[in-house]
Amino acid sequence: IFLSVVALTLTGLRLSGAEAVLPGPRVPPTEPERAGNTLSVRPGFRMELLASEPLLSSPVALSVDEHGRAFVVEMRDYSERRPEQLGRVRMLSDTNHDGRFDSASLFLPDLPWPTAVMCWDGGVFVGVTPDIWYAKDTDGDGVADVREVVFTGFASEYAPFATNQLNVQAMLNSMQWGPDCRIHGATSMSGGKVRRVDSDFTRRWRARAGVVPAGESPVLDLRGRDFSFDPRTLELRAETGGGQHGMSFDEMGRKFVCSNSDHLQQIVYDDVRVPSNPAHELPAARRSIAVDGPAAEVFRKSPDEPWRVLRTRWRVSGVTPGIVEGGGRASGYFTGATGVTLYRGDDYGPDYWGDAFVADCGSNLIHRKKLRPSADGVVWIGERAPDEQRSEFVASTDNWFRPVQFYNAPDGCLWVIDMYRETIEHPWSIPTAIKQQLDLDSGRDRGRLWRLAPDPSPVPRTRTRLAEEGVSDRVALLGHPNGWHRDTAARWLYATGGSEVVEALKGRARLADRAFPDGPGAAPGRIQLLGLLAALGALEDPVQLQALRDPDPVVRGWAYRGTAERLG
Repeated sequence: IFLSVVALTLTGLRLSGAEAVLPGPRVPPTEPERAGNTLSVRPGFRMELLASEPLLSSPVALSVDEHGRAFVVEMRDYSERRPEQLGRVRMLSDTNHDGRFDSASLFLPDLPWPTAVMCWDGGVFVGVTPDIWYAKDTDGDGVADVREVVFTGFASEYAPFATNQLNVQAMLNSMQWGPDCRIHGATSMSGGKVRRVDSDFTRRWRARAGVVPAGESPVLDLRGRDFSFDPRTLELRAETGGGQHGMSFDEMGRKFVCSNSDHLQQIVYDDVRVPSNPAHELPAARRSIAVDGPAAEVFRKSPDEPWRVLRTRWRVSGVTPGIVEGGGRASGYFTGATGVTLYRGDDYGPDYWGDAFVADCGSNLIHRKKLRPSADGVVWIGERAPDEQRSEFVASTDNWFRPVQFYNAPDGCLWVIDMYRETIEHPWSIPTAIKQQLDLDSGRDRGRLWRLAPDPSPVPRTRTRLAEEGVSDRVALLGHPNGWHRDTAARWLYATGGSEVVEALKGRARLADRAFPDGPGAAPGRIQLLGLLAALGALEDPVQLQALRDPDPVVRGWAYRGTAERLG
């Protein structure tokens, strides 16, 4: 009755009856060749376009293999078209080695809401709620001919996964290679009772790793937990977590997550495997660490969307239900924080190592936090750089610029995954009268991939040569200053296994703290050495004792962790 008799004029927006009338023409997209002009970037950096439509569309995640091929997850069915299974994985290639992708193949089509990907052994694991698939091209045509479900049960309480029941912004995401030689992922807020699929495919897979089948896979309850799995044995376990969309490790294996309105959080300790003590209640393992608060102030360059202003006014006045955030402001604070990533590259220089980058896709910007240890050295503190107190690392005037994830890339830079959509918002949070006037599919066939690069920068590394390296060379790469090289070498060494790999790892480990030259990759390389030897069942007592005397306290911590796991 209230809506039928009241007409509200709010900043040029009008509610009449049950209908919201949004003014003026819709904001048009900016074509790729002009998109760079809309971006304000921190001095000393620039955004370079690596790929755009028609090579890719609606990208949300990617992983690059040792050949330099980028496997890109396209969530084309966001946000309400899951039943049509429009999602897919594209394989992008740079055939002329100029640093930009120029070729694409449809690697894996017909996926409902895919959200995550990780390269492994010539193929990829793909997160497709409620499942994780493994896909591989064995005949070289750029299309996966192996397509198998290896885990199932994510978001199981929301089966049969109808669009209006499963939360499109709360599904598994952010697959990352861990220093323990496991693939880690964020479960997000949908949890699930997850198990390995016991099929002929997974039994053969595990047999290659020497695992003798022993009954059905146990079911893990992942409510409030993240997950990891051993890609050789497909052994699955719960991990401390609880963020929404975004999860990242720093150089030393510390874990960080984010949520829409809590942009920077640290996993302080492992509360899954900590011994229980009924006489003592442990503090929360997940801590918000930004000094300016969870929903900190941000400085967008783009204009507020008319529908967002109207919705905020309706919420403040009580016309429609919903949380009133930011003191009743439509923007200016984190509401869509996503993709937290710790910079692990070697192209920006030491001032940026370990910095946290977070996107706010709703405000069309990229935010940075410097991290430092607190007084106790356990919890870290995130704060703006002194010269970024009133600005962002990247901010666009284009409302369609939608950074959702980042990737520590082969060239030592961060790559920015830009979903490029007219509207990114949870459809449940938009009042019906407004939603009827929005096209939530607009931009489905658009998308961009950017390189966030120094300006001026050294000659870019445009060709990835890891596929041409031998065993000893790949072991040496574990100490590379660029995190992508370390992770990719470790994945290959773990997938290959065998006596040659083990002996090469042991030989390097015997050098103790001289295993790698001094530099940003030295201590992380020693941690990965320990992880590889432990995962391959080849971590011998002399190496373990040696690591317990390492000059780096974090390396010693990983050695103590390995000792505890060996002792059970």
